[in-house]
Amino acid sequence: MALAISLVVLQWPAAARAEFGPIPTEADLLFEDAAPDPSDRDPLEPVNRGVFGFNEAVYNWVVDPVATAYQWVIPDPGRRAVRRFFVNLGEPVTLVNDLLQLRPLHAGSTGARFVINSTAGVGGLFDPAAAWGIERHTSDFGGTLAVYRIGSGPYLVVPLMGPSTARDAVGQLVDGILRPDTWLLGTGPRLMVAASGGFTTYEIERERLEALRDTSVDFYAALRSAYLLDRDARIQLLLGPEE
Repeated sequence: MALAISLVVLQWPAAARAEFGPIPTEADLLFEDAAPDPSDRDPLEPVNRGVFGFNEAVYNWVVDPVATAYQWVIPDPGRRAVRRFFVNLGEPVTLVNDLLQLRPLHAGSTGARFVINSTAGVGGLFDPAAAWGIERHTSDFGGTLAVYRIGSGPYLVVPLMGPSTARDAVGQLVDGILRPDTWLLGTGPRLMVAASGGFTTYEIERERLEALRDTSVDFYAALRSAYLLDRDARIQLLLGPEE
């Protein structure tokens, strides 16, 4: 769990722009700590930059070579199956958060996906639920806290896990506890599963990370902006236009 690597570098989704307009400010979401300048949400920047430098060293010297070897050894169909396995492993987390957010329809579809893919999908290696029209969605405890009006708090860079906020860091800890492998596996196997899931996530996002790194004057600031913009968009979509 502690070794999971979650780097998500996305832009403000087109659907969010069309439906909600610009990124919400503090005047729009009073419980959020959103501000026009992402640096205003980073009061711990010197510490965060230090952790960021450590993470970059780990990625460059450990994660990136392993991800390269993984891509070379495992063919694309195999990598897709592994990604589906880890997605399925996270479905119970989504289910619990759907229930906490009082979204019974989402919870029902998530529960159905987990049962179908864990059985007919051979432990999640395949996704027959999607073929049957039961689409996947994601939900996490950081989003649950936002639903209950808990502010995001300052921007944080978590060792080995990357960009976050105070609220989302707490959410990641709770989501880790909710994962079935936390309860079913011993410490060694659990760390292996978490590390494997992290490498899989990094392998998916590596091209976008490299593109952002190559086009940024300050990669730290660019990654911070990308994370906060994406996270604000996801929270706004979760709350809906009436919020």
